Amino acid sequence: MSNGHVYPKSTAPTFDAPYSQHKYLYRQLTQRQFEEVTAQAGPGINDSVPARGTAFGDFDNDGDIDVVINCVNSLPQLLRCDSTTGRNWIKVRTVGTKSNRTGIGARITITTQSSPAAKPFVQIEEVRSGGSYYSQNDLRIHFGLDRAAKADSVEIRWPSGATDKLNRSRSQPSVCHSGKAGRSSGHWPMGTTPVTGKE
Repeated sequence: MSNGHVYPKSTAPTFDAPYSQHKYLYRQLTQRQFEEVTAQAGPGINDSVPARGTAFGDFDNDGDIDVVINCVNSLPQLLRCDSTTGRNWIKVRTVGTKSNRTGIGARITITTQSSPAAKPFVQIEEVRSGGSYYSQNDLRIHFGLDRAAKADSVEIRWPSGATDKLNRSRSQPSVCHSGKAGRSSGHWPMGTTPVTGKE
């Protein structure tokens, strides 16, 4: 998404690309096919800036992914997504005890089933450090649940090799999960009192 020439003097006629450039936005059509929708995205995408890094996360905690653009010698930009689709979601924040504190390297698998007749839908994501240039993505892992009211199972494989499994986690709260020596020490909606796990 972020774009811009590395040399400030690139505004000279001898350079093919200017120092400040617009961002690019693509919409996924299939697993292997995208279409460019930059022109439809408004001034937040089309205005030219010397952008370098991009960080993704739920800045305003409303369940959709927002974007922060890191610019050179300029203020950062916040591209806020205010989705009105009404779809469900869940976020997971890992807190390691035996593994590293932020759970970097943990692999989270979520299984949902929107109806008894529907095929189970499995999503997998890992907690990663860093991201783009001078940028850190949200360490909370976001999963869209579509119309499912809950995640039927949430499995966390920690870097230590331990595995925790949570069942029937309801949609929309951010779940904070702490692993301890291969056992669940608690999972709870963000901002509430921890509940001791039984695993």
